Parts: sequence; structure tokens; C-alpha cells
Amino acid sequence: MLVNFNLERLDKLLYDFYCLTGLTVSIWDAELRQLSYQPKEMRGFCRLVKSSPEGAARCHASDILLCRECERTGSPATHYCHAGLVDTAIPIRFKDTVMGYMMFGQVTDEPGQIPGDLLEKLATELEIAPGALLEEYGRVPQYDSERTAAAAAILKMATRYLWLSDYIEIGYHTDAARIDEYVHAHIDRPISVQDICAHFGISKNRLYALSHEWFKMPIGDYIISVRIAEAKRLLTLSDLSVGEVAARVGIRDYNYFTKFFKENVGVPPLRYRKQAPPTE
Repeated sequence: MLVNFNLERLDKLLYDFYCLTGLTVSIWDAELRQLSYQPKEMRGFCRLVKSSPEGAARCHASDILLCRECERTGSPATHYCHAGLVDTAIPIRFKDTVMGYMMFGQVTDEPGQIPGDLLEKLATELEIAPGALLEEYGRVPQYDSERTAAAAAILKMATRYLWLSDYIEIGYHTDAARIDEYVHAHIDRPISVQDICAHFGISKNRLYALSHEWFKMPIGDYIISVRIAEAKRLLTLSDLSVGEVAARVGIRDYNYFTKFFKENVGVPPLRYRKQAPPTE
């Protein structure tokens, strides 16, 4: 099954939710790629944390674990991110398949309490001025658990109608769906445009058109995104060595994989794994 997100309509939906609640909100696909978010101006605290490559990697790893918990339970999940803020994710489901996630939060839940020790440690590790981080934390909105649960209930209801209202298009036996399946099935080996065209008996122009329509990017970039998503998943959720992870995503050269991963993620794979929050 292939899922096509109508980003223009979804972005408007996210904006309406943000205007109503004041909560930051985003939508992710099943490959854990962030597709859209509101507001476009990130909270000062999160912007400061993500100004550090290590901080950005930790934020992404924290988001991945929250989405994986949704996938595991099939229900909304809430946690504290690595920087101490509260985030909630809701799975977008079609029958028994998780097609993506809606995530909201970046709030605190304890009025008047500032985790000084956590912020000082975070500032040191990310090489950020402690005073600036503390100041921005003080501007983060506070949301109690009852309001968070109410917001989650609203989004959970909304996710049930996304594909019925043309926010999400579902394809089953399209050429794009078969190409998507082919890429995932062969991600442990090199994949070329010529390979795909020969396998499906289509022209390069047809492949490029399908990729832009359904994947919203050139086919080469899509293959890279699938490799990176799988590498992140394995680094976060498995004990495989970096060399084994590299082989699982079709890259046999350890040094090349390390360079490839850093170019696309911002940090080397070992640092990404180290910064990922621990799994239960």
C-alpha cells in the first residue's frame, strides 16, 4: 500500500489546530519523515536546542521512539523528550496499517518548576549558553495532562477521516506502490534507475514522473531517504554494529556509510546511536 499525503490541505489542518490550541503540531509518514508542521516559526527553546547538530539528532531520535511506541500499541503515546518537554503522537491508521503519525506538544506540564539540573547538563553537552537555554525554557507554554488528553482525543478523531476527505490518498496496485515495495525489498543492495526501469518495463521519464507525484522527490533522493530511515531505525532499536547496519541498507563500505550518514543526518552513526534515548 502506498500513501500520498495532500500536504497543502494537511498543512491548513495543522495550522487550524495550532491556532485553536497553541500547540505545535506536525505530521509524519510511516518512514518517520516529517512532512509538515505548524507553526513555521519554531519555539525559541527548541530552535536553540536544534541549533546544535547533536541537539537536532537527539530531537529526531526522541521523535522516532515516540512514533515507534504508537506503532507498537496502535494508540496515542505521550512522553518527555530528551530536553524535558512533553510530546504526544497519534498513529494515523487505515484498517490494520499505520500510515503515519500526528505529533503535538513541545510544552511543559509542571507550572512554576524549571528543571535546572537537566537544563544545565543539556547546555553543557550541546555547548549552548545555560542562561539562554533557561530563558527560552521559561517561555515554553504549560499544558496540564487533562488538556493534553483532550487535544489527543481531537486529533485521534481527525485521523480517522483523513483518507475519507482527500487529505490522504491510498494506492494499492499502482506502479508507484510496486516501485515503493521494490525499493524497500531491495534496500540491502545497490538500486539504480536502470534496475527499476528494467524490472517494471517502464521508461526513465515515467519513473521520474511517478516519483515526483507520489514520493514528492526525485527517485534517487527517495532511495536515499529509505536507506537513511532504515539506518536510523536499526541504530535506535537494535544492537547491530554500525558495519552490520551499513550492510542492511546496501552499503558495504564502513567509511563510506559513516560519511553518507553524517551528510544526510548531521552526525556520524555512532554519535546518533549514543544520543538516542534508551528503549524500554
